Amino acid sequence: MKNANQILSSLQNKPQFSKLSKFRCIKKIQELFPLHLQNMIVYGYFKNNVLNFVLSHPWAKQEFDIIIQSIKTPLRQMPPQECCEVSISDIRAYVSFKPHKEDDLHGGCSTNELYPERANAEFTNNAQESKLHNVIEDIRKIIHDRHN
Repeated sequence: MKNANQILSSLQNKPQFSKLSKFRCIKKIQELFPLHLQNMIVYGYFKNNVLNFVLSHPWAKQEFDIIIQSIKTPLRQMPPQECCEVSISDIRAYVSFKPHKEDDLHGGCSTNELYPERANAEFTNNAQESKLHNVIEDIRKIIHDRHN
């Protein structure tokens, strides 16, 4: 009778689950980095035989670039057992920049309340072309409506 680990390993070795082997390879290479750098890795993925790591902070990218040269050479000479099916030509890192959602600090103020219209639509329209003359008159009407 097979146990759960044997069943899972036999499923992972099938061709339709090849992405699982790539995932195991990414996790194994991620474990080669120092712990503080492992915590800053958001995720990893393969694209055109290049292993890409997405990092959460620019400082982590800088340290990654320093450390990666010492890891690439041993990886090419003797890849981990989990990475036998995957060919890795290069390892790169990127920083994910997703700004935090800020609370509404302005209390719902709109830009119209903060910056009222200062123009009063008093200017001459010297445009000779009819289309341009009409566009300038439309702008004058918008300014006049906002001012009053």
